[in-house]
Parts: sequence; structure tokens; C-alpha cells
Amino acid sequence: MTCTNLRFFFASALALSLTTVACGDDRGDSATASESATTAPTTTEATMGDSTTTNTPTTTEPTAGTAGDSETGTTSPENPTTTTTTATTVTTGSLCNDPEDQPINSPCTDNTGCGCDTEKCFVVPALGGFCGECLGDADCAPGGCSVPNPIAGVGATCNMGGPGEGCETNAVCVDADNGICGTLLEVPGIIKVATCGQCTVNADCADPALPNCTPTYDVPNFKGKLDCVADGSVPNNLGCSLEDDGGNPAGNKACMSGFCGEASVMGLLKLGVCGECNSDADCPMGQMCSDPAVDLDMGALVGSVCM
Repeated sequence: MTCTNLRFFFASALALSLTTVACGDDRGDSATASESATTAPTTTEATMGDSTTTNTPTTTEPTAGTAGDSETGTTSPENPTTTTTTATTVTTGSLCNDPEDQPINSPCTDNTGCGCDTEKCFVVPALGGFCGECLGDADCAPGGCSVPNPIAGVGATCNMGGPGEGCETNAVCVDADNGICGTLLEVPGIIKVATCGQCTVNADCADPALPNCTPTYDVPNFKGKLDCVADGSVPNNLGCSLEDDGGNPAGNKACMSGFCGEASVMGLLKLGVCGECNSDADCPMGQMCSDPAVDLDMGALVGSVCM
């Protein structure tokens, strides 16, 4: 997956006007077990992709008659005969032999396109799906599920609930200092990246010296986390919060410069970035304030500058 494809993802999502919502909810396909008919009585056991049939011994009871009886299956009372059918096992083809099965990170449209190692197709609207290890935290217990990385073309992966790892709820976040599952990135109706961190909003930051809930972005890996930081502690070109704080971005307080600007990817994915200004009025006379940006080729944030 290249950055060009990621741009196509956002462009396609914009064209769809965010009307398509899909979460890759199919959680596996049913396998059909074939049964082989045998003589009665018969006991059949079905397993995923295989069928096993076991015949129990059958006894032919003696019937009254004479030595001259010629009926099939009968003998004289003096010479009863017991007939035993040996157990037979019949194995059908396994679903894992399907030549269309794909390994982890392969493109897919639903679970049937992914191999037996995963059988999980995480679908991102407008971009497509990736074969991976999970669709949600329930597939990864006791850890969480990290969503696909459309920048690198990597499917969803299970994790152990550590700092910055993907999650759906606080329950999977095992680190005491990073026990809150917060939304880091989101394109509404398309994809949401939530990870284990220290906060979701400023109110979660109990230490008065660290009052700002601020995102730390790992752009190339489509990850990061939310941390409680001090006022004026975040340098330019790093992440900040765009949450409203009395009419101003809350990130203004966390940025060294005092300015947290909004960077946008195709008008869909919006990130806060510390920079030199938020408008032309913040620059010396005669200079203009550039827009913050996300450099997908470099995997970096670019803060605003006066120029």
C-alpha cells in the first residue's frame, strides 16, 4: 500500500459523502461437514472442514429354522453367526486447501477471501479490506485489536493492550498509566483509530502540572496515543488537540508557540499540529500564515509558518 493509494482512499471517501459505513462485521464463514452413509446403526461426528463416520458393530441374530434353510442371514439355531462391520473413517477436503485463500495483509472483500490463518477481513469503506487477525477486541482476548494501517497496507493485528495499542474499551488496556481507550484519529463513517493512553479529554488529567490531553501521532504506523502534558511543552510540527476550549483549540495551551492549527487530508482526516501561527494576524506585517499539513510521503506533520 502506497501513499498514493491512501490519497485515493480519502478521495473516494469524499466522493461517497461518507454515506457508506462498513465494519467488516462478518466474523467467519460456516464450514459444511460431509456425512458418509453407512449401515445402520451409525454415529456421525462433524468437525470444521472434515467429516468422520463411524460404524458400530452389527450382530445378526439367529432365527429358527432347519439346516436346510436358505434364507440370507439365517443359520440353524445350533450354529449362530455374528457379523461385525469394522469402523470406517472418511475424510473430505479441508477448507484450508482452498487455492483462493489469502495470507495476512492480502486485499479482500469479505471473510471468504482470507486464509485459514485468519478468516478475518477488516473492510474499510472506499478503500477495501485487508486480511488480518481480528475485527474487534473480542477476537484478541485478553488484548485489543489494532485497526488496519492503510498507509503501509497492513491488516488488523491483535495486541496485548499496551500503551498506544488499539482498543475498543478500557478493559483491554493493561498498563496502569495508560488505561484509557481514547479516539486518536477518525474519519466519521469510514475508520476510527482508538488506542490505550492516559486520557480522552483534559478532565482525565488529574495532575495539575499536566492539564492538557494531547495526541502524540505515529503517522507511518497509523497509531499514537493521548497523553497528559504541561502547558507550553509541545514543539512545532507535533500533535495537539483541536477540542474547543472556550472558543479556542485546547492545543494552544500545550504548544510552545501557543498555536495549534488544523491539518486536513482531503478534508476528511483532521489533525491538530503545533505551528507558528493560526492566521495572518499572528504573523509580522506583510507575512502570511501557511496551512498546517500532513506529509504522507514522509509520514510527518508540518506545522504552520509565517512566510
